[in-house]
Amino acid sequence: MTSREFDQAARDAVYRALFGRRDVRSYRPDPIDDAKLRRVLEAAHAAPSVGLSQPWGFVLVRDPEIRRRVHAHFLEVNAQAARTFEDDRAATYRALKLQGILDAPLNLLVTCDVAPTEPVLGRHTMPETSVYSTCLAIQNLWLAARAEGLGVGWMSLMQPSVVAELFGLPEGISPIAYLTIGVPVDLPDTPLLERVGWKRRAPLEDVVFADRFGVAATIAKADVPVVAAPRPTESSGAAEGLLRARLDELTMPVGSLGAIGALASRIAYATRSARPAISGATLLLFAGDHGVATLGTSAYRPEATAMMVLQYLAGGGVVNALAREHDAAIDVIDVGVDHDFGGATALTHAKVRRGTRPFVDDEAMTDDELDRALEVGREAVRRRADATLLAVGEMGIGNTTSASAMLAALLDLSIDDAIGRGTGVDDARLALKRSIVERGLERHPSREPRAILRALGGYELAAIVGAILEACGRDQVVLLDGFLTQVAALIAMRIDPALDRGHLVASHRSAEPASKRVLDELGLQPLLDLGLRLGEGSGALLALPLLRSACRVVAETRTFEESNLVRPVW
Repeated sequence: MTSREFDQAARDAVYRALFGRRDVRSYRPDPIDDAKLRRVLEAAHAAPSVGLSQPWGFVLVRDPEIRRRVHAHFLEVNAQAARTFEDDRAATYRALKLQGILDAPLNLLVTCDVAPTEPVLGRHTMPETSVYSTCLAIQNLWLAARAEGLGVGWMSLMQPSVVAELFGLPEGISPIAYLTIGVPVDLPDTPLLERVGWKRRAPLEDVVFADRFGVAATIAKADVPVVAAPRPTESSGAAEGLLRARLDELTMPVGSLGAIGALASRIAYATRSARPAISGATLLLFAGDHGVATLGTSAYRPEATAMMVLQYLAGGGVVNALAREHDAAIDVIDVGVDHDFGGATALTHAKVRRGTRPFVDDEAMTDDELDRALEVGREAVRRRADATLLAVGEMGIGNTTSASAMLAALLDLSIDDAIGRGTGVDDARLALKRSIVERGLERHPSREPRAILRALGGYELAAIVGAILEACGRDQVVLLDGFLTQVAALIAMRIDPALDRGHLVASHRSAEPASKRVLDELGLQPLLDLGLRLGEGSGALLALPLLRSACRVVAETRTFEESNLVRPVW
């Protein structure tokens, strides 16, 4: 890098401002900080100009009466413009909100001295360069505003003579741009006219020529280092309130989204964003073996845990297929599998011990092992700190026996109310499972949540508890899978009564009979009820499109006000 080049971070910032600039039409009522406004105007005033003429002028328009008169004129010329389009294109035009004159906290009239009294260097043969210079000032202002988190809209429909009269412009001073400025409601990834199908940006190759106009030029491909903007955040309650208010104003009957609207509100609360979006969705799939599995509580032998972990690493599991379908990452984490995976690179090696102890004989894990397993879950979340959504899943033969025992102890349930068939055991094995849970509860009478987890749980279940404890303190959605992760969430809530359950979303009601009881205790409504009992995070990944859809509806559906429409009610 030469001394004239920006470093990478500075380059990224410049390109982000350039490519993230949008023509904004909807604003929040927040006032503009005076220091920000000064910096933006200084940036505009620093623009290049022909002969250093600086032909621009900036009129700050705050007077409500003047703005109402400008708005009335705009509506008049806008209606005329709409009549120039036909059929569907006319309907699309009318649905676009093409102004923010009354909404924005500030309007700005940019003028140009098109008839200077003194000769201007470089303007003799092209007097219009004064206007070009003023447009450069506007571009500077627009990019500086983007860097300051402000939006700008250019009202290009108004008649110059009317604007000149409204603002008392002297002879030779022409209005060039009427701008609206403020904190935008949204800054979408693509321009408005492109999003609605009005027009698309042409490829660069269509407008670059070699030596003569129209002769195609060959230019090398290069990646533009555009970086994503940080997620805007507010308090959880404020974000949820803003989103709920927006839902009521969308172009649809109030409340017609049903549970999807409630889901969007929960995502807004968890991510502290009134315009939530799911990014970096990741399934944290924790695996561990259980000592009680050696007693025959499952339809599968204990070595199936390791076999399934290898299946996940090879990409051949159900959750692998679902992750590919729904564009989610998977972190497979060995917390306590009774197998040596060697140097498997696709696996997170975090083994606490090769399987827990059978809880009929001893506590499943020691206090130190429990702390280590909890930390594995916390660390898994920290590695995915940029993700807005983390799903949690598990793999461990015998883990429904552990979860049923923990639930019975935690809620003082009868064994019959706590136990299901897990992997699909027959009646004889179900009776054995009941007997083992009963023996475990007799041996470990404590009803304190951490003691329950230590005595009856599994390393992978403890890691899920740790992950939930960590993620609920961050701006992340925690998408629960089935019965196992639901019990882990309940344990987490009992360990930390201050845990913010507003981050939790239940993907589905498991086929395990006790799943409904756990969900009731968590205060969660499941998104799906499909009779699933696979685990692994499969239900969570099946529900992921619903969360993405809820976010997109809120972000991309326009309000009646934004669409320049009147709500059609009697």
